[in-house]
Amino acid sequence: MNPTKSKSTRNNSSSLVVLALFLFQQCLLHNLFLVEATSTKVHIVFLGEKKHDDPVATKKSHYKMLSDFLGSKEAAKQSIFYSYRHGFSGIAARLTDAEAKAIAKIPGVVKVIPDYIVKAHTTRSWDFLGVPHKYSPQSPLSKNLGQGTIIGVVDSG
Repeated sequence: MNPTKSKSTRNNSSSLVVLALFLFQQCLLHNLFLVEATSTKVHIVFLGEKKHDDPVATKKSHYKMLSDFLGSKEAAKQSIFYSYRHGFSGIAARLTDAEAKAIAKIPGVVKVIPDYIVKAHTTRSWDFLGVPHKYSPQSPLSKNLGQGTIIGVVDSG
């Protein structure tokens, strides 16, 4: 056996392994970039004041707008997560970042913001507000119970 040939073969094998690992890493990075670029997140598309008094008509207008934007009714059905149609007009839709930027440029769209989950500070309002768990008419709180109190409700779904 020729020792020079054996050493050369080992060097070539090592080079091929390094090259294969490098190419594998590049493929992973490329795929990660594609997934990030094409992954959808929920965005709130705020359309301002509602344009119809009928919630059904408002919802239909939301689907029409998104169908026109995405190119099909089926794509709009898959994308819309929620339709805001009572207090204001808007939708929660699954969009890529690129789609969110593009839909923000459509006339009539006021703002597009990504939706996110907020963790509640408390689920024990009584303790948080310092109110006793059991109400008693003799309690010192009962004389002005609720007076000067501002109540805020956050619907956590």
